Amino acid sequence: MYTLVRPFLLHAITSVHAGSGSEIGLVDLPIQREKHTGFPKIESSSLKGALRYTIEAPLKPDEKKKFELIFGSSKKEQNNNDTQSSAIALSDARILLFPVKSMRGVFAWITCPQVLKRFNDEMMLHQSNLEPLVVPGANTVSSERLIVANGNIVLEEYNFSVNITDEVKTLAEQLSSLVKKELYTDLRDRIVVLDDDDFTDFVKLSTEINARIKINQETGTVDNGALWYEENVPPETIFYSFLYIGQIRGNGVEGLKSAEDVEKFLVVEGRFPDVFQLGGNSTLGRGMLRRIWV
Repeated sequence: MYTLVRPFLLHAITSVHAGSGSEIGLVDLPIQREKHTGFPKIESSSLKGALRYTIEAPLKPDEKKKFELIFGSSKKEQNNNDTQSSAIALSDARILLFPVKSMRGVFAWITCPQVLKRFNDEMMLHQSNLEPLVVPGANTVSSERLIVANGNIVLEEYNFSVNITDEVKTLAEQLSSLVKKELYTDLRDRIVVLDDDDFTDFVKLSTEINARIKINQETGTVDNGALWYEENVPPETIFYSFLYIGQIRGNGVEGLKSAEDVEKFLVVEGRFPDVFQLGGNSTLGRGMLRRIWV
């Protein structure tokens, strides 16, 4: 049983390809999405695997045993009868803010009432002390920075008539306080709350689609059939997730038995990374994520 919960944000520093496998369609390698909403997500298995790899690499030999007690036995060790179950779990990372090109102000972070309400519901479920986010009405913005003229903004090629309200200003302040001093970019001037349907259209249609090729080393030209299209979540996207912490399964070791001991090893002592890589194309600089505790 998990007795401690630590919510955190994930800020995409570079494009992220958390893939769902190959597919027959316009995009050969799509990203992971929720089945019922179509919103981008990062599955918990992908998240935990990336964190396991990042945390394990710099550990000293005497820390390996503690690491295995927390994350569970590796696949190689599971061939033995003496296997260890993990003491932590992670939730799927869900979308909170999605960046969209804006005619004014370079880009906007968009969200919608459905996303904000779900965020509040999940925080309440885990008894977080975080004040619930204000849920403004649709088509509201936090400042004049994004307004082109006559109360209109242009996101991608779409025009929206918007209002500046106290509710969305409060929301922008709340979101800004969540990222604290982790981001130099000021959220307070860029928040746009859209209708649920408009938000859904943007997160489905405004992700990055990149054409990739493979060059034949002998001819210097593209190999036959070596052209494919892959989808990425754009930089500046912000997800949220939860780290669930329980006590060590079995007897544990001295100093690592309770959920509080696990939290100390991972969080307090700084082994849970500030920045890590997740997903495909790591050699191309893709998948760099910044972790921000809430």
